[in-house]
Amino acid sequence: MKKLLALLVPFSMYASAGVIPAPVDHLFVPNGFDNNDNVELLVTGKFPTNCYSRNKVESKVTGEILDVTVTSLFDGGRTCELSNIPFSEDITVGTLQGGTYEVRVNGKKMGSLKVDESQSDSVDDHIYAQIDYVELGFTGGLTGSAFLIGKKTMDCVELDHVEYVSNGTDTLAVLPIMKKVSNDCHEVRSYLEIPIKYDLGRFNYKQTLLFVRTLDGKSVNGIIDHQ
Repeated sequence: MKKLLALLVPFSMYASAGVIPAPVDHLFVPNGFDNNDNVELLVTGKFPTNCYSRNKVESKVTGEILDVTVTSLFDGGRTCELSNIPFSEDITVGTLQGGTYEVRVNGKKMGSLKVDESQSDSVDDHIYAQIDYVELGFTGGLTGSAFLIGKKTMDCVELDHVEYVSNGTDTLAVLPIMKKVSNDCHEVRSYLEIPIKYDLGRFNYKQTLLFVRTLDGKSVNGIIDHQ
């Protein structure tokens, strides 16, 4: 009887096709934003069957409430099989006034966001490197080291240092800060590789998000499992 029920489960999961709330289970909120920054968050979850697919993400600020809506597409016109497919979605909020915001995802409070007042009138207090992706390697995530891979866009800037801003729970913001070394600037496109190191022991969630700030204002992310 149990074997028969197990066989019937994949064939019994039917519903009308359409847009439904995505099954989000975690929200990552980086620290270190100010009111000149492009605020970005990230959510993760798992699709319970192969009939789900990604749809879109929307955000709206009302007073001190940041409402995020993450939806998925459900195709109920075919047989659905149990799968638990992991997914993640970037949430681009844009600039926010300084303050603390309650973050709700699909109507549920999942965290809070602190935005500081900027120390300058420029878009960013620092010039960041142009990073394309995070290279964790085969064991990089486990050993606490990785590489930021990108490109150098101007010959008058060099890497100054890398700053790390932890939220103490699950996210490490990585800031590859560049410095201007000459007033004579020319556009270039050369390979850039920046080594970074971090300590996973500071985080108590089963995953850590490496949230890398970049020159174009769009973050590059890497998620490390360390259960």
